[in-house]
Amino acid sequence: MKRTEKNVRLGMTLPIGGADGAVSMARAAVERGYEEIWMAEVNGGDSYALCAAVAQGLPGVRLGTAVVPAQTRTPMMHAMAAMTLSQLTNGNFILGMGLSSPNIVRDWAGQPYERPLTTMREHVEVLRQMLSGQKTNYEGKTLSVNGFRLGGKPVGEVPIYLGALNPGMLRLTGALCDGVCLNMVPEFALPQVLAEVRAGAEEAGRDPAAIEVVARLHVVRADDPAMGRNLIRTVFGAYAATPGYNKCFEWIGFDEEARQIRESFARGDRAGVAAGVSDRLCDAMAIVGTKETVRSRVRAYAEAGIDVCIVNPIADVSGVTAVLDDIAGCLDGLDLRSGGVLRATAERPA
Repeated sequence: MKRTEKNVRLGMTLPIGGADGAVSMARAAVERGYEEIWMAEVNGGDSYALCAAVAQGLPGVRLGTAVVPAQTRTPMMHAMAAMTLSQLTNGNFILGMGLSSPNIVRDWAGQPYERPLTTMREHVEVLRQMLSGQKTNYEGKTLSVNGFRLGGKPVGEVPIYLGALNPGMLRLTGALCDGVCLNMVPEFALPQVLAEVRAGAEEAGRDPAAIEVVARLHVVRADDPAMGRNLIRTVFGAYAATPGYNKCFEWIGFDEEARQIRESFARGDRAGVAAGVSDRLCDAMAIVGTKETVRSRVRAYAEAGIDVCIVNPIADVSGVTAVLDDIAGCLDGLDLRSGGVLRATAERPA
């Protein structure tokens, strides 16, 4: 998928609250200038169902998943959902997938969590075949499909994005996919992270500028930074103990925090895990602060190479629109149309 030239833009992530408010929440974002709605998935709303609801309530808005776990549904189910949403959005749907975590995939869903690069490569290869409309016969190391064919056609090609954190998955994304979904990657690490996407694309003979970069930005609007950081420890601290995030944080410069969190988690020491989420790591995982701080950091992400800044307000449902108001318009005047990973060339600050 080759992007047309377009300025960086704001999106919003759902779900926030119950499914019954998803369309009205999405509408509130669009009315404030947010151009895209992206669905996250853990143990709440079903991303595909929420996309369908928003597609019907807000025709013409670009929708995506950032991300659905690949292993908790069969490729057949992913393909059918993607085809359906492509039709409902007139080709304006993006399928974003990721590995999720052992807790979600293995413990909750009862599915294997192993061979991560092979798993994602095979999912992408199978879904490309299925979504092209061809009869799919595939025998891989983690997937097997015999004779499946979609009973309909997407509107054009369904773009496939991967949620990626570490070098191998980032390079795989560059080699195979249309976009990358980042999560909890601080601005200073974007050159390091996106260089891997660029390398994967170039090794595969692909144009890195054709790869879109989206990032979920968790936002806590707080005049008291300490209070906001404590909220991030509560909401997201456990993420830093999962293998993918722990390795990523270690790789991008949080060596001591990653070690303490990893060792504390292995001992079952929850207090040690929380203590390992330093203020510096909180500020890497999320954007915490005043209106001016929040607007400045969202803009910094765009300047560092993000094409779509997907805002995730960490707030009570009643306070979400205030956060959206604070951020709305912060990208006005930016003209960064050189594209995606090619923009992320700045050196990491000392």
